[in-house]
Amino acid sequence: MANCVAYNIRHSLRSTTMCVPLGKLNESLEDLNNYVDNINKFIDKYGNSEGVGKDDANAGIIIVNTGKKIVDISFSQNLGIDKQKVNKIVEELKNRKYSVKAQFPSTPF
Repeated sequence: MANCVAYNIRHSLRSTTMCVPLGKLNESLEDLNNYVDNINKFIDKYGNSEGVGKDDANAGIIIVNTGKKIVDISFSQNLGIDKQKVNKIVEELKNRKYSVKAQFPSTPF
């Protein structure tokens, strides 16, 4: 069983859901920031995540609505998530005029 973070991406009139392995979270956040204005590149890269199966545990969810420029990041478990890295991406997305919220579990990092 692997841990993953679910992405739910609303773009155009479509919605795409994928689960990215926790080990690729930092990379995926960087790519989200880089590709948020061309989200199909992000979906192409992470849409077929390897090593993620139906028995894998979901450590959090990231909801992206490109039309409304909203990103909501929420983690349900403390599994070594780099809070500083997440907050850095949050600030970068805010600089791109996205409304961004991030929630972390109450356990220490």
